Amino acid sequence: MVTSDAFSKALEMVGTRVKDAASCREVTEELNKEADKQEKLWREAIMSGAPTPHEWYQMAEFEMKSFKKELTDKGKNGQDKLVSLFRLEEEGVISHHEAEKAMAALRRLLLASKAAVDSLDDFIAGASLPLPSSPDGDSYEKLVAWKLDPGNSLFYNMDHDPICNGCVEKALEYCLNGRVMELLYGTLTRACRERRVQLIREHADKRVEEAERLSRLPSLTPEQWAWIVKQEHGHEFLEHTMADMIVAALFMMDERREEEDGTPIIDETSRYYWIETPEKIARLWREKALRESGR
Repeated sequence: MVTSDAFSKALEMVGTRVKDAASCREVTEELNKEADKQEKLWREAIMSGAPTPHEWYQMAEFEMKSFKKELTDKGKNGQDKLVSLFRLEEEGVISHHEAEKAMAALRRLLLASKAAVDSLDDFIAGASLPLPSSPDGDSYEKLVAWKLDPGNSLFYNMDHDPICNGCVEKALEYCLNGRVMELLYGTLTRACRERRVQLIREHADKRVEEAERLSRLPSLTPEQWAWIVKQEHGHEFLEHTMADMIVAALFMMDERREEEDGTPIIDETSRYYWIETPEKIARLWREKALRESGR
């Protein structure tokens, strides 16, 4: 099990310590050392097998506390610190090469789990397939396929939804004159906002559903668990996961963002519906851990 805020601390380090070329090189070296450490931790965690219910509970609780902390910070700190590297490069304080090396070190840290599982191909080759199923017919393979489906990505769904991506508005503009469209813009804005909220809630519910399904599946060997982790670190899946994180940050953390009519981009009820998701998952795993311990 790995619960780490190493990446957020790395962003803080970049934002507060990089002042010139020398400090940039120093920070980059420290980031690469931390990436080495995180890759080792992930490799050991993956090879030790699937987390226990208590460890799943700890991870969900860690996510819950981290997300609440980020929400309290309004999501501004990390964004500002990421931009600072490019700003320093633009101002001539650090070179393009130095900025690229620092960003590469940040990417290494962000993708430490992928580097770890990619180094375990020989270990994964020992996994016995197919994986065991639950009494109700569900299986790890079905769960993995469900997770890898682009339809389970919040970013993908928003990007492909005709209301959210503006296709409905463009179609109406093509069919209707400008005067009629002026009357419809307010309605379209509300429809887009409501559709975004619906997609966010659906995505939150799917995360809880994933935990519920996983909690009912039988135990795995360490090699089988590593096979699962490998499937979930494919390029396309990671892209969608990163995009989902960005979408969550944009819509959940930045209260300053508003629609043109002054309405907040997302209401407080939906914001906290999302925040409650790791709380629900933590409660699920805590109850399972207590049942297994006989308490």
